Parts: sequence; C-alpha cells; structure tokens
Amino acid sequence: MKIAQLCSTVHQVSPKSARGIYGLVGNLCDALAGRGHEVTLFASGDAEVKGKVCSRVATNGGSRGLFEAEVLRENMETASLCFSQAEQFDVIQSHFSLLGCHFSPIVKTPTFHSIHSPITAELAPHLLRYRKEKFISFSLAQRSQLPELNWVANIYHGIDTNLYAFQEQPEDYVLYLGRITQDKGVHHAIAAAKEAKVPLVIAGVSYQNEGYWAKFIEPRIDGVQVRFIGHANVEQKIKLMRNARALLFPTLAQETFGLVMIEAMSCGTPVIGFDAGAVQEVIQDQETGFVVRTEKQMAAAIKKIKNIDRRAVRRRAETFFSLERMAVGYERVYQRYVK
Repeated sequence: MKIAQLCSTVHQVSPKSARGIYGLVGNLCDALAGRGHEVTLFASGDAEVKGKVCSRVATNGGSRGLFEAEVLRENMETASLCFSQAEQFDVIQSHFSLLGCHFSPIVKTPTFHSIHSPITAELAPHLLRYRKEKFISFSLAQRSQLPELNWVANIYHGIDTNLYAFQEQPEDYVLYLGRITQDKGVHHAIAAAKEAKVPLVIAGVSYQNEGYWAKFIEPRIDGVQVRFIGHANVEQKIKLMRNARALLFPTLAQETFGLVMIEAMSCGTPVIGFDAGAVQEVIQDQETGFVVRTEKQMAAAIKKIKNIDRRAVRRRAETFFSLERMAVGYERVYQRYVK
C-alpha cells in the first residue's frame, strides 16, 4: 500500500524521539515500511524515518522557538500539502486530533484519525461535527470519552522491545518519567515514595508559566530522597527505566494510553498507576504492576513491588505492545478500506 502519515511540525519525528507522539509516529512509519509498504511522512523536514518525507519547513518548530500562531500556520500548510496529494495514496493517517478532519471529507482517499490527547469538553463538540469520519482508538477507555465517534479500530501502541531491553535486577529507586504538570500528578508520586521510604527519581520537563513546579515539586526535591534530573533523551530514559524498581504513573488525566508504561514494562519494570483512562488496560493488576486510587495505596504497592515477576512484565510487553503487533493492526484496518 501507499500510506501517508501526517504529523505536527512542532517537534522532530523519529523513532529516537523521547517525545511520545513523535517517537510513536516514527516507529509506525518504520514498522509499516519494514512490512513492504510505501510510506510518506508529512511533518517537519528533519524527520528521520524509513520512507519519504514531504515538508514545507526544513526543521521542526521546537528547535526554532516558534510561537503558537506560527506553529498553527505551519501545521495547516503541512496538512494542505498532504491532502492536496491525496489521490497518490491508498490511505492517509492523520495524527492531529482535529486538524485532519477539516480536510478528509473533501478527498476520496480513506483517511483515519488518531486523537493523542484526552478528549476535553472544549474539543468534543468540534469532533462531533466530524463523527462519521474514521477514528482509530488507542484504548477502549479512550472510546468511552466520546462513543459517538465512528471508531473503526482499537490499536494499542507498540514499542521496540529490543531497544527497551529486559533487566532482571533493578536498583533501589522508583521512577517518575514524563511531563511535570498538575494533571500528571507528580506530587502524588513524591508523597507515595516518601511514605514507602524509597528514593524517587524524577525525569521530565516542567512549564514555568503553570506555577505547578514552583509550588508543588521544587520545594520537595532534596537531592537524596527525591532527585530531579531534568529532561531525559531516549538512551537516558531507557537506562532509568531498566534500573528502576517500579515506574510510578500517578496520572489525574483520562489517559488515551500512556506510552511510558509499556516502555517500562518492556524493560521488565512494573508500573504502579492511578486508575484513570487506559491504565487498567495496560497494567495487569498484581501481575505486571498495581492499579491504585490513592497515595497510600501507591505507597503500599511500592512496598510490595518485589512480589512482581519482572519476566512476566516483559512477556506482557512482548505479547501485546510490540512494534510488529501495532503495525499489523494498522495494516489490517487500512486493508479493509482499500479497493
């Protein structure tokens, strides 16, 4: 098949990217190309994927410090470039929550839409205008956020299980890895780790304009019990995950999936997550981690984490969350609509 993948120009698309959607799209492009498909990616020109890259901008907006309005313009141009060539492709996959929906009704090429963020009350009415378009969910929990949409397939994320290699013996710390924002509940991870008397390592990016870092996180970092190491690239985060006793996922958001959870699981590292969104679909409670609802339950789970078989955690990642399984999922749904 000739497959177009469409992604934002904000950051570089690459399997090596530590930024969720951009690494995921890079892996999907490579996996589909590896299965013999002709893949064209519409994103920033510095994308590193197998296949062709089409772009009107040489480098990603993040590296150029673009303002929101400038990024929106470039994304509109990128989407326009993709859909103006629609007849050249068998299918188009848009990784914008909404933008691709503005274009897909005016082309004949089957177009599929992925929504990578929780469906907010602000976004929902706009999506409902395009409810008959083809949407692919990342979890059944995501579908429940707006069941009226035409969900044509449910495909779990996949990661390179060779890259996120198994490690049987961890070190003595638990890990939080991700955006440091209030909806990710990082302060709950700190409280739980302190109660369990286990060191916590925090890796991620904070946003000064939110005030969350200064008020809830920075005062609790002491460099011993709670350590902050900043943004981690792919190599750094793999090392952190492999050596962690557990990954803490104290999300307060209705997660569409939670890519970091399966990255940790591939390393054999169990996950302790709050019961929100797709967490129950990813974690097999008391088998590959724990699904909890409070800080105290998270602290208790940290104390019990040695009871989890890290090889069982790894097996679940290999069985349900591999790149091959993800690519086959997309391939099958595309084939249903290709004449």
